[in-house]
Amino acid sequence: MRVKVSQKMPKPTLSVLLPASLTAEEPDLQRKTLKVGLVGRALAIFRVDRVIIFLDDDPKVQDQEAEASLVEKLLRYMETPQYLRKLLLPHMKELRYAGLLPPLRTPHHPRRDERARPGDYREAVVVEVNRDGSLLELGLREKGFTRHRLKVGQRLTVRLGERLESGRIAVEPVRGEEIGEYWGYEVFTAEGLAEALRSLRADYAMGTSKYGKNIYEAVRGIKDNKPASVAIAFGGPHQGLFEICRRQGVDAEELFDVVVNTIPQQGTETVRTEEALVATLALLNALVWVE
Repeated sequence: MRVKVSQKMPKPTLSVLLPASLTAEEPDLQRKTLKVGLVGRALAIFRVDRVIIFLDDDPKVQDQEAEASLVEKLLRYMETPQYLRKLLLPHMKELRYAGLLPPLRTPHHPRRDERARPGDYREAVVVEVNRDGSLLELGLREKGFTRHRLKVGQRLTVRLGERLESGRIAVEPVRGEEIGEYWGYEVFTAEGLAEALRSLRADYAMGTSKYGKNIYEAVRGIKDNKPASVAIAFGGPHQGLFEICRRQGVDAEELFDVVVNTIPQQGTETVRTEEALVATLALLNALVWVE
């Protein structure tokens, strides 16, 4: 007898909203860096496309903008391929312990001997522009060359071509949708939760809270609506999503399509943001999405 397998929907564009107070409980830069490393890995494991760090006005955090900037820079560092970091990320005090961050090992983070054949995709940075075209750093022994006149310092995705007589590799800029596999996340910041959601214009907005509804409310909502884009927001270490909404003068019930509890009957008094992130994305990945 054949077992009937239910048809699951493809994963839509997925965005995650995290509060600036994410790292506020950690006593020093080293501990903050380690926490962001856990977050970055979770974003990549579950193929998150965009992450927005929003100011949540936590009264226990002295400098919200500094915390948001730290999280943003560390996540950008993690997402940037190793061979491009020196070009794109100048020395910053926030990156003092960047060596503690775990590697993502996503498809756009190849080792030197990987993804080096014609037809392969790689991330690149423009290092020189002249009247003939642009020279790009590819993380390979040879530089890339395209006849497109780009901007020095610009990061882009390219498809590798054949070796040229000059010893360089012919490359062609491509759009992300052409690649056909997970290619990392983008990082943004926002002045507040409502602004973050407005900037995303997601088809389906989901909040998370221990006071929320059953996870199957979100599962049904996503399956019924089949949204092309989904946004998921999380609370902070000191106050949850409902408290953040009240503090910022917005109604959570109006802001989100649904607010759910993804860790019912939790055994601890609180659930950390990075723990809720993993639990939520794992549930949605198992219950809703499959390639």
